[in-house]
Amino acid sequence: MLGLQYIALAVALASSLTEAKITCKCLPGSPCFPSQAVISSFENTLSQPLIHPRPMGSVCFPNDPTFNQAECDSVKAKWHNGAFRTSVPQAAQFINWETMINSTAVDQCDPFGDVNDPANTCYQGRVPWGVVNVTSIADIQRTVRFASRHNLKLIVKNTGHENLGRSFGQKSIMLWTHNMQEIKFSDRFIPKGAPRGTTGVTAVTIEPGVQWGTLYRAVADRGQLVVGGIGAGGSVGAGGGWPMGGGHSVLSPFYGLGVDNILEETVVLPSGEHVTANRFTNPDLFWALRGGGGPSFGILTSVTYRTHPAPPVTAAFLVANTTTEEGRLELFKEWVKIHPDIVDAGWAGFWPYSGTQFFLTLMAMGNPPTNPKATSTLQGFYDKIATIPGVSIDLEVTKPYTGFQQWYDDNFIHSQNGIGFNYTVGDFSGVPAAVSSVLIPRTSFETQVDDLANALAELTDARPFLVGGGVVSKVDPD
Repeated sequence: MLGLQYIALAVALASSLTEAKITCKCLPGSPCFPSQAVISSFENTLSQPLIHPRPMGSVCFPNDPTFNQAECDSVKAKWHNGAFRTSVPQAAQFINWETMINSTAVDQCDPFGDVNDPANTCYQGRVPWGVVNVTSIADIQRTVRFASRHNLKLIVKNTGHENLGRSFGQKSIMLWTHNMQEIKFSDRFIPKGAPRGTTGVTAVTIEPGVQWGTLYRAVADRGQLVVGGIGAGGSVGAGGGWPMGGGHSVLSPFYGLGVDNILEETVVLPSGEHVTANRFTNPDLFWALRGGGGPSFGILTSVTYRTHPAPPVTAAFLVANTTTEEGRLELFKEWVKIHPDIVDAGWAGFWPYSGTQFFLTLMAMGNPPTNPKATSTLQGFYDKIATIPGVSIDLEVTKPYTGFQQWYDDNFIHSQNGIGFNYTVGDFSGVPAAVSSVLIPRTSFETQVDDLANALAELTDARPFLVGGGVVSKVDPD
């Protein structure tokens, strides 16, 4: 019976798609595109003038109207600075998303090439035609309605940490939410529409331009912590794709995924309507927003996260070096074997590896760790790999921190104070990169040790996160 229902649904969908009129988006230069007078009229309704950006590298091309040698030198100096790339609308973290690639050409704007060759041109690529510098909800609503009315390609960027390039688009109009930076705290937050008598909880509400580095510090100043994303420099957005994509965090094993900590969201829908979503108001939309991928169901205008007390933590750091392929593979096998035990012992964190080196940057709650198995389990792994031929332990450190914030500051903001893997250097920006990711289930670590170890060893460079288990494994998948 269930199969027949699915068939009926498929037929209904196919029928509706056949009847629907499907048209391509209207792009600049096409007869359907709004006239300058219409665009000017729209611009007059916005809080800020429209921006028509050229690619960052355009200032380095003598044959480009924007050429400026001093600005070129400045752009080159900041080219690989991820924090800078979040602060301008025309830059993505990975430059291939700024580039238009097809079967015959690669239209790019590379300031490090032969810019003095008259034949070389700075192409617009996937850098948007126009940018709305959003400072109000009304800016978003008016832009959504304008784009809908004229069938324009609409994209959204808050920081540009978007591994699939969806925050850029050729000849698009961009809603740039970077400058919406408000942060509000509540000691007794109650979601809209909650029944009488609902107990309030500590929470923080942010606008979509706030980045995790800023939010972590603001929350820590109140003696609390919030479950969030991590990137060198703190430039990952806290109010965009991270919560809408699920939100994995080094704190997830202790407090749940990002979506488990969201209390309420406000969004502008494709209709232009501004609505609130939580467990009591628009609960279906709330479910969809927490993992449906952004901006699939709406454009975030605020997110409210639960905050938590900030206990002291214990960190563990390891640098292991391998001199043989056999030793490297054996190290991965031992790591895969003990991985479930490491999780159960209360550790979370990162285990990047590059070339011959394998690193651990782990964290456990409490000082000493509250989980009684934490120290002995990790030491057992160290002792085991030390006996593998071709493996040497170059660094093994356990260090107490006053809390998550100090650990984060030392290793991801001021990495000169960090231990082991240098995340500021290891997290790259301003390069062409195709990043893929996969959630590896616990069963793979328990029943497919050799297969998983071989797969890991095939990768020369990877940034695995230990962000599952613990509270994450106890949350209802629904």
